[in-house]
Amino acid sequence: MVIQSDVFWKAFVLTLVIFLLGIFMGFWLDNARVEQIRSEYKEMEISSIDARLQTLYYQIFKNSSNFCEPAIEENLRFADKIYAEGLRIEQYEKINKLTPSLISDKRRYMLLKLQFWLNCIELKRNCNASYTNVVYFYSGLNETMEEYVQGIVLMDLKESCGRDMMLIPLAVDLNITTIDIVKHQYNITTTPTILIDEKIKLEGLQKRKDLERYIKCG
Repeated sequence: MVIQSDVFWKAFVLTLVIFLLGIFMGFWLDNARVEQIRSEYKEMEISSIDARLQTLYYQIFKNSSNFCEPAIEENLRFADKIYAEGLRIEQYEKINKLTPSLISDKRRYMLLKLQFWLNCIELKRNCNASYTNVVYFYSGLNETMEEYVQGIVLMDLKESCGRDMMLIPLAVDLNITTIDIVKHQYNITTTPTILIDEKIKLEGLQKRKDLERYIKCG
């Protein structure tokens, strides 16, 4: 009987320790997630403010000497940051459903893309840059096979063109007012749609050879 009681208490203590460890681990993981979210939110704020100030700088100092080359280079670095953000979101999408948090990330990503596009327009106008702006309108919530294929074609062309082509993918269904204004201005009613240099609009799936008629690389 004493042996049975001893075994019982050992089992009880072991179960209690495991239970408490589980609680502490859960508490620690929750705190870690909160800190990660806070850190990412701060980075989001910094990126957004930096993007707005960058555009304002381009507008104010466009007539300054030695403005164009460093401004274009900085805008390209900004594009690289946005691209890295897009890859992060894609990885989240592969392992998670479209949660409210993920949709918020996608909306912020679109705003950064819009900012990049405005920068590209401003710099091309003021610096007589020769690159081609290519805005690609697609569905961010329910991507079709046609849109998926169009995205691959555009990315392949972008890799070939490099800095001669500025690719700006914009999701039309994330409830972003500025994108809605753009849609109204250019009468974007279907996806996929491609807008080239704010002048040429191509609706439906476009082959690479057709795009190369408007996008000159090298």
